[in-house]
Amino acid sequence: MKQAPFLILVSILFLVSCHSQPGNTTTTPKVQSPTVEIVSNFFPVTTFIKGQIHDIRQDGANPIRYTTIHQVTDSSWLKMPELDTAFADFLTPLIDTANLISLFTEKKFLDQDLNAYTFSYDAKAALPDSMNLLRWDVYVNPESNKVKRIYLVKKAGAGIEKQLTWEADNWAKIVTLKTTNDGTTTIEKEQTIKWKF
Repeated sequence: MKQAPFLILVSILFLVSCHSQPGNTTTTPKVQSPTVEIVSNFFPVTTFIKGQIHDIRQDGANPIRYTTIHQVTDSSWLKMPELDTAFADFLTPLIDTANLISLFTEKKFLDQDLNAYTFSYDAKAALPDSMNLLRWDVYVNPESNKVKRIYLVKKAGAGIEKQLTWEADNWAKIVTLKTTNDGTTTIEKEQTIKWKF
């Protein structure tokens, strides 16, 4: 019985050596593995912005809001209960892979001018009338892999477009643009909200 493990080992070595002899030219055909389309995962922009709003509340200091209308700027403190309202236009629709991958495509590249990995999301085709989100970009610091900036564009009515630039952990800017029938675009309103001074 003590020789059984030895005989099994010798048998395995014999079988392996028979298949690896120099004269053995038989090759096994390689089986191609099926091609699998890799679905990219969109960066969860809405969750990120909500997390930033939560962090602003945790810090406890009221942000300051600068509002510019027709080149006249006014400033006021933004109270904590007003945070969700201030950014409400950009918290819907939920930006993630599950609900938007059929409508938008993702492109990734390293933007050396901005020193950031850029993830751009553009419509695949004409968007349904119910979809007011037009496009967005996410900029990631290549050294820290942290989000530097988010840029969103939404339609807000006939000829009205809203743009959000969110500088992570610092400030956000909302610009409202109006385009007239002759194609002229003007800035109707600009709000900058700062929470790091």
